[in-house]
Amino acid sequence: MSLILFAAPAADIAQKAERIIRRRQLDMPVITADDKSVRDAVLAYPDPFVVISRGGVAEEIKQIPGRTVVEVTTSFNDILAAVASLDAHGMRRIAVVMRGNILFETPQNFSLSGLDILVRPCDTYEEIEATVRSLAQTKKVDGIAGCRYAVRVAEEVRIPNAYVDTSEKSIEKAIDDALKILDAKRKESLQLERLEAVIENIDEGVVVLDEQDRPAFFNDEANDLFRGSLHTDFAEVMGTELKEYAGERLVTIQGRKALFRMVPVGMRNRRENTVLIFHEAEAISKQEQKVRSSLYQKGFYARIRFPDIRTESERMKEIIARAEKFARTNANVLILGETGTGKEGMAQSIHNASHRAKKPFVSVNCASIPPSLIESELFGYVEGAFTGARRAGKKGLFELADGGTIFLDEIAELPLDIQGRLLRVLQEREIMRVGDDRIIALDIRMICATNKDLRALVAENKFREDLYYRVNVLKVQLPPLRERREDILPLLRHYFSRYAPQEDFDQFIQKHLQERLLAYDWPGNIRELRNIAEVFASLGDAAPDAAQLDELLGAHRASAARDTIEIPLGLSLKEVELALIERMLETHTPDETCAALGISRVTLWRRLRREI
Repeated sequence: MSLILFAAPAADIAQKAERIIRRRQLDMPVITADDKSVRDAVLAYPDPFVVISRGGVAEEIKQIPGRTVVEVTTSFNDILAAVASLDAHGMRRIAVVMRGNILFETPQNFSLSGLDILVRPCDTYEEIEATVRSLAQTKKVDGIAGCRYAVRVAEEVRIPNAYVDTSEKSIEKAIDDALKILDAKRKESLQLERLEAVIENIDEGVVVLDEQDRPAFFNDEANDLFRGSLHTDFAEVMGTELKEYAGERLVTIQGRKALFRMVPVGMRNRRENTVLIFHEAEAISKQEQKVRSSLYQKGFYARIRFPDIRTESERMKEIIARAEKFARTNANVLILGETGTGKEGMAQSIHNASHRAKKPFVSVNCASIPPSLIESELFGYVEGAFTGARRAGKKGLFELADGGTIFLDEIAELPLDIQGRLLRVLQEREIMRVGDDRIIALDIRMICATNKDLRALVAENKFREDLYYRVNVLKVQLPPLRERREDILPLLRHYFSRYAPQEDFDQFIQKHLQERLLAYDWPGNIRELRNIAEVFASLGDAAPDAAQLDELLGAHRASAARDTIEIPLGLSLKEVELALIERMLETHTPDETCAALGISRVTLWRRLRREI
């Protein structure tokens, strides 16, 4: 089905159009109709986008809704040909009388080679007839050049005349214009279809308002938010919100909360439409959970910030203030401290206070990765690098941290050969995957942590001296809890309120018991304190007495001495397994943990990876 129709007002114009269409091999039907029959003829044709026509017939087609009309205009050469034929018969004053839509860009009056030409554009057949009769009666002209109707009237009043024919060039120009319009319409239609497809497939509800703030378009998501009644209820629900709009805000629609914002759309500082965007609050919450879950799974998310670190200790406040200054630099940071003092929390805080906060934070426990896998895990590998390697290869943790921060916990556990490769990464800021010969440039910041004396390990040739000086640029020494006793009770209150929000800590733990807690050395530091708070919360209404507290702390001393491990109730089997491994690693080396649990280093690493 052709989308262009040629409606010729006369047979000779139709014949010329057909010749052009055949020559150019176009799919374009041609019909012949006058101004009285053309409407029915066009409506009988199956919905063309564009109709080409001339004169009064074109004017009639314009009255049909949904049709774009391209008019065949008369060129100046067409007019001159008719004037020349009258000039050949000795006529010096000639009037050109035609419909105005045919006389495109033709001057009204002009002289040419001694001829006086009067141009009289008309809007109707009645005006054409009146003009020709008036010119003949007043004898202002010797002849009439014009359209078929003007020629017919001129013959009736017996004044010489010549028909202004339509040349093939004028017809071909109209066909070219129609093809351009059709191409533009197709592109516009395609863009609208794409836009509608995008709007219908996004999670937000979208409503487009007209200049009277009435819905002109909306997607299914928006209609669902209004429970299918957007057309009828929009003004009642959103009228006040539109009038009082002062920026993005939460609104209630049919009992559901949604984040709502307005986006004015217009040109040249004039608002044509307004786009409203609704995002249901519940959907936002679910998406946030998915994003956080994904980031947690990949280990790329740093959740702790400096304000999250609770302390009353002046010494600790000074350490935090110094670390905040370190965060503003790109230098490597070494965090020292006993087990459980919060080294990873400090690393996360430094990352979140740096300009890399929106980039990845990759945390690596060097002690948990088997020596046979640590190289490929840190630096990645290419296809075929070793037996069991993924077909497509794998990015290493350093690559995954590109642009952000990599945190190497328990760095003292790295084998010496890996320490050598790590030194190159720090010096050159580039890596090479296992089995590859291609250098990969990196932009990373490295934060390391350990609970061991690296200087002593250097002296024992267990840690490279050159690497020590590379990682020990900015140093943060975290004091054990026994050296910041003013933080013991505030931290206990904090964790206790997290596990038992309905209980009052000071009523639950009497003052004499609090004194015992203050006197305790907390060998497991904050991690042990958190565990004690969780135990307190699990006791329900039965607050511990002095003997129970001594027994409880004694159990933790025994735990510190590697006699027992306490794990809370209510955990799944996998969670119990993971908790057991974590408790063992608090006081045992990885090799000791594997030996005690009867598992290999690879199994230990896999169990810990399942936590990420």
